[in-house]
Amino acid sequence: MKKMIKQVCDLLASGEDLVMATISSKNGSAPRMAGARMIVRQDGRISGTIGGGMVEAMVHRESLQSFGHKNSVRRFFDLTNADAAGTQMICGGTMEIFLEYIAADQANVKAFNTLLNALDSGRRVCFVSKLSGQVAGDSRFVIADSGKFHCCRTPDTLVAAVKKIHLSSSAPSIISHAGEEYLVSYFAIPGDLYLVGAGHVAACTAEAAARVGFRTTVMDDRAEFANRERFPAADEVVVLDSFAGCFQGHAINRDSYLVIVTRGHMHDRDVLEQALRTDAGYVGMIGSRKKRDAIYTNLLANGTAQEQLDRVHCPIGLSIGADTPEEIAVSIVGELIQQRARGRQRGK
Repeated sequence: MKKMIKQVCDLLASGEDLVMATISSKNGSAPRMAGARMIVRQDGRISGTIGGGMVEAMVHRESLQSFGHKNSVRRFFDLTNADAAGTQMICGGTMEIFLEYIAADQANVKAFNTLLNALDSGRRVCFVSKLSGQVAGDSRFVIADSGKFHCCRTPDTLVAAVKKIHLSSSAPSIISHAGEEYLVSYFAIPGDLYLVGAGHVAACTAEAAARVGFRTTVMDDRAEFANRERFPAADEVVVLDSFAGCFQGHAINRDSYLVIVTRGHMHDRDVLEQALRTDAGYVGMIGSRKKRDAIYTNLLANGTAQEQLDRVHCPIGLSIGADTPEEIAVSIVGELIQQRARGRQRGK
């Protein structure tokens, strides 16, 4: 998603208006989740997808019309068996899509650059847009978890209403204020992945995780393993003095994914004990069931509660018969994607 917002910033900076189509709500079975987006340019080119097929084609056509009337509009699509034959998409669900006309003015350039900077900070962030009618640039603003926000002449009561939604939701929400409706788009942080251990599995996992949007930090106490040459796709590579205190100085929260793939059982045990003291949304450890049971027995004897151990994904990864480091990486990242998706569903 950050790549798409960067493209929006670049297009606006070059003076090009655009339309952003966002699935604002979804019920039942539909091609994409709420929050999926597509950019439509005035020459008809698109970036991203809201699911393809006839619905996307219809949205594309209406988006091009928006360049004429310069309004943002909402459209509802019924994909049930009874009504979907005309769209050739018998999915069994419904979708509401917001077609947001975005003019290349200074206010929009500022608003979307603020959004991009907020995403770069690694914090949760939401973006607010007026839903219908002629939309001026000052109808958009950003709120981040840090409490800082950008807005132009935005009423405090509207900001407060958005913050209330922002704290509890992960799907787009529509709120009403002073007779107007606004789309609150929640930009889920892709997830901060901490790979503790920098061996072969970690190298493959870092590469695969980067491709699906995780922000990756690699940690190891061996500089010959934890380096940029081995981890070009990682956002950060940390050479530790030791694994003791490896998470200190890092903001571990529910958007954090801790993957323990060190070179030895004792290192795994020590890192796991530390991981279970954090608020990480996901904790996974590589290893066999025999290794897991031995480590769990040791931790239980040293005061770790069973409820804490129940948080751990071990053996790590989806059960797909993985064998090579590359295959194991696919199974791990598949499980991370699954966990991330469940977190978004719980936030609805």
